[in-house]
Amino acid sequence: MFFSQSPRLFFSSLLTFFYLILSSNAAAQLPTSEVQALRDIAKVLEKTDWNFDVDPCSDKLNWHTSSENAVNCSCSYSSGTICHVTSIVLKSQSLPGTLPKDLGNLPYLQEIDLTRNYLNGTIPREWGSSKLVSISLLGNRLTGSIPKELGNITTLKSLVLEINQLSGNIPPELGNLTSIERL
Repeated sequence: MFFSQSPRLFFSSLLTFFYLILSSNAAAQLPTSEVQALRDIAKVLEKTDWNFDVDPCSDKLNWHTSSENAVNCSCSYSSGTICHVTSIVLKSQSLPGTLPKDLGNLPYLQEIDLTRNYLNGTIPREWGSSKLVSISLLGNRLTGSIPKELGNITTLKSLVLEINQLSGNIPPELGNLTSIERL
């Protein structure tokens, strides 16, 4: 009876109801910019078995097959409708590529672990503008010096670089890593 006197209120209430139902049933998804960043990273690392036909945060297929082969996400953003990549762990994958320069396209990335691969080239100085908490590059074929820009990562707690072919002195800028627990 109340709604028959106010059709505008009835339709407004109905639209609100359907919006709430649809938004609560929507699956959380990774933004397309982060999917593209993962595509770029896969190309540089020469990681060929990621399936971009499914959302990387869906835990389907090959995005998270073990603790040594995982792309981890947090889907707690925008009321659970948006996900962001927080961790990339690719241990012992025999990856022959180089390190990706631009991790900035994954702004929520906290961990990159590329332990025991065949990665070569240098550590990108561009990583110095990231918010990484953990970097592990143990057991690769990396050359060159440790970039002084890594000293800009104030969030960094762990930096593992041993068993590579790095040269030069340890940059004094790494002394700026006030949160470091493992070096």
